[in-house]
Amino acid sequence: MNTITVVNPRGQVPPIRLMPMAPRLDSIEKKTIYVVDIRWPYTQPFTEELRDLLSERYPNTKFIRREKAGPYGEADPKLWEEIKKEGDAMILATGH
Repeated sequence: MNTITVVNPRGQVPPIRLMPMAPRLDSIEKKTIYVVDIRWPYTQPFTEELRDLLSERYPNTKFIRREKAGPYGEADPKLWEEIKKEGDAMILATGH
């Protein structure tokens, strides 16, 4: 009689590390909001249109569109630093 060893392919899922979200702004009036495109296919026209529509709707708010450097899952420290220094909030367009 042969013995077969079966291994569970799912492995061990690491625990989820919760990170607190930034506090919500009371208002976006006279604020600087970054619209960040992660460069997923076809997100460029979407983020450009989003920036333009928000700029029309909120004329006293500055909306800046930027493209994130590098692959989706990697940080863009230079851009994050710019947003922390110059911005009040960020909209991250993650694609579909």
